[in-house]
Amino acid sequence: MMSYTNSNQDAGGLKQFVNKVGDAVGGMMGTASAATMGATNAETFVASAGAGDLYEIAAARIALQKAQRADVRTHAEMMIEHHTTSAHQLRSALRSTEVTSASPGLSVPTTPDTRRQTLLDHLAEAPADAFDDTYLDQQKLAHQETLTLLDGYGRHGDNPQLASYARGGAPMVQRHLRMIETMRG
Repeated sequence: MMSYTNSNQDAGGLKQFVNKVGDAVGGMMGTASAATMGATNAETFVASAGAGDLYEIAAARIALQKAQRADVRTHAEMMIEHHTTSAHQLRSALRSTEVTSASPGLSVPTTPDTRRQTLLDHLAEAPADAFDDTYLDQQKLAHQETLTLLDGYGRHGDNPQLASYARGGAPMVQRHLRMIETMRG
């Protein structure tokens, strides 16, 4: 019976390790994509920025249920508030865009993309004793990606209203990233 329990623990640890590696690879791919494809194209920018806000809100809701540390729960509450505001600001920038006809027909996604849904699945599956670290690791990767996206589009974006939104949001994301790095140690 003991070997069965150890075998289950080993399998759980392996799954957690594989998920962590997958999250890291996904984060690197997202940041690379943000640096190239999202840096100038309004459609790609809106899709990525919108999916990022959706991910942040959903991940924070999971953290409110599963986090062990009070500072992680406080951070999650702030992520819900800030990324809900960011999503509203993105939609507002899009409405301004439609009025000027700079980029007609763009819309903010209503569900996370496949990569971010995988991150959410991994987060939900994280064992209690590893949850806080998993959440903070994902947060660091997600905020690095978002900062890359906002900085690039803010400098080189093809839509003035969306570029202004990107420039305005970058300092908030930079503050979040510093807080996450401090919490992570």
